[in-house]
Amino acid sequence: MISENIEKLIELQKIDNEIFEKLEEVKSFDKKEKELNKKIAEKEKEIKETKNDLKKIQLDKKEKELEIKSYEETVKELNKKLDNVKTNKEYEALLIEIANTKKKISELEDELLLLMEKEDDILKKEKILEEELKKIKEEITNKIEEERKKTEELKKEIELKEAERKKIAEEAPVELFQLYEKIRKTKKDNKAIAKVEDGICGGCHMSLPTYIVEMVKKKEKIVQCENCSRILY
Repeated sequence: MISENIEKLIELQKIDNEIFEKLEEVKSFDKKEKELNKKIAEKEKEIKETKNDLKKIQLDKKEKELEIKSYEETVKELNKKLDNVKTNKEYEALLIEIANTKKKISELEDELLLLMEKEDDILKKEKILEEELKKIKEEITNKIEEERKKTEELKKEIELKEAERKKIAEEAPVELFQLYEKIRKTKKDNKAIAKVEDGICGGCHMSLPTYIVEMVKKKEKIVQCENCSRILY
């Protein structure tokens, strides 16, 4: 009778292990979904940073263009003054001022050219990132859908296993089933029974006293591990 009851518990434990593993997979769906969506968020962040860089360069460009325009107006005004100067000294001073202003314009134009090159590079980068984001979103959407379908299948499998479990549990003695459940609920690995091999408990991997090993072999009553409380067989 004890042998039959132990067999029932072994069968029950097998089903519980399957249910436990499937439940862990179901629980992991939310984590997987977050990790996958994180990839999208990271790419979106990169695009946002690129857009901010582009905006800054475009503002710098506008400032340079306004500066150039201002200096060009200054050159026009100085050229007008040339017609009205009365001394060579004043004339030479104006020519120097015009030359210096034109030099500033040239420097600003060089800076503007660099900004335009940077702008082109960032626009290209932004386009590439947008394409990458589109591809990533498509891949991740498909992946999440696959995982969701898989999770739904797992839930159906769990329901079937639960029904199978209920049937076996009803065949086991009430007190023994209650003991089994009490032990199982205290274990992280969800295992309430353990096989004895070479005098070692298969649950906690501790050496068992000889008398415990002998009691298990006799199969005359339910024997528990003194260390982890699991039912031994």
